[in-house]
Amino acid sequence: MLAAWGCASGNTAAPDAEGGGSADAFVMPDAGCGALPCEGLYVSRSGNDSAAGTKAAPMRSIAAAITKASTATPPLAVFVKAGSYPENFAMKAGVSVYGGLDDQWMPNASVETEVVGMTSPTVTIDNIMIPTALVGMTIKSPDATTPGSSSIAISITSSKMIELRDLEVLPGIGAAGTDGIDGNVGANGNPGQPGNPGREHSSALFCDENGIPPPGAGGTSSCGRTGGAGGSPGVGGSGGSGGGTGTGGTAGGPGAPGESQNGSTGGTGAPGGNGSSGSAGMEVGMFAGVSYNPSSGANGTSGGNGNGGGGGGGGGGGTTDCDSTGSSGGGGGAGGCGGTSGTAGTGGGGSFGIIALDSAVTLKSSTVTANRGGAGGRGGRGGNGGSGGGGGPGGPYGGSAEQDDGGNGAAGGAGGKGGNGGHGGGGGGGPSAGLVCLGTATIAIPQSTVNGGTGGDGGPSVGNAGAAGVSTRAIGCSFF
Repeated sequence: MLAAWGCASGNTAAPDAEGGGSADAFVMPDAGCGALPCEGLYVSRSGNDSAAGTKAAPMRSIAAAITKASTATPPLAVFVKAGSYPENFAMKAGVSVYGGLDDQWMPNASVETEVVGMTSPTVTIDNIMIPTALVGMTIKSPDATTPGSSSIAISITSSKMIELRDLEVLPGIGAAGTDGIDGNVGANGNPGQPGNPGREHSSALFCDENGIPPPGAGGTSSCGRTGGAGGSPGVGGSGGSGGGTGTGGTAGGPGAPGESQNGSTGGTGAPGGNGSSGSAGMEVGMFAGVSYNPSSGANGTSGGNGNGGGGGGGGGGGTTDCDSTGSSGGGGGAGGCGGTSGTAGTGGGGSFGIIALDSAVTLKSSTVTANRGGAGGRGGRGGNGGSGGGGGPGGPYGGSAEQDDGGNGAAGGAGGKGGNGGHGGGGGGGPSAGLVCLGTATIAIPQSTVNGGTGGDGGPSVGNAGAAGVSTRAIGCSFF
């Protein structure tokens, strides 16, 4: 407990369910009941929720007692004996709850009423517009476990005239965010096919009229960055054809300009551009109502695909003895595919003592100490780009009995490498704040101590690492 309660009249008699008086927190207690209202229900860890709620037959849970007290006209107070209560409860209008009572149902600074929530928030106060108080307790919320979720001890929405007095508020640890997923390595481009050797190709007497050798096909890739086909060879006194254009606009090599000359090598495909790394998560995210949305990083972008290489130019024909063809050009290599992006790490959850939305609250003679925010998730690493395929070699010389003096086709150009995927940004660390004021909320803190805990670590990333979570007494609050 933080402090013993003062007695309004100097009389330290314990309240009883049979006494008269008001349960309103801001109304002076009746004479003869000390610091407490005179009329209320009693709660003890040894009680039973089907009991009457008197000192002799107390109820067991605070939540059940609050529900029963709210049905009276006017509502009753709830008096809670020292002990640890593993439960969550929602306050009701006009039902003030008082802890820190000893075995004689007297306020006693040496005993403690501890409420340990099973879920977060432990205490909920919603749409209360008449004086209502929560007094003399330690309020704990559990550590968050769902990735990126927060631990909140007390949540207050759309309420006025709320008094929190002689409390110790201890939220749990925010949950860590999730790690991003590493990108995939881009597929390699396949090599271009080789050209074919020259042949005798003549209808003259004692000559062979063989077919014209086909050019080498361009390499293929799973991302469609095909290399250009090789150029066809010339026949007799003609030059060869130029190689085909690789996907992405890579020029093929010029064909041989004339008889007995060689073709030119195809152009090399340009590499794909590297992807961009995603932005990092920030030190604090956003609130939607009283729910905290962590600040996650952003995904990287995928790398670009490399361009296909140009086909090699075909060789010129020959005329010595019988006409012949040159050899054909080799196909261009296919472009490598870009690596896919790394995905973002998500932000860590926060640790918040009290969150108030559109409410007026007085926190008196109390201590609020936030815990640690959750760590941000790691940003995924972008995948490396695939290698470009090699250009196919030009067709080999077909020999003096076939190609004779025909020129040779040239090799196709290599495909460009795929770009590397961008890295995912690291998630922001979860914030640690004693108080949070949202909307029109105000929290006055007379004689109270409010402390931030430790902000969660920012998520690492090869690209942009997340920021560490903020550690602060309060977010959005102006104390007065």
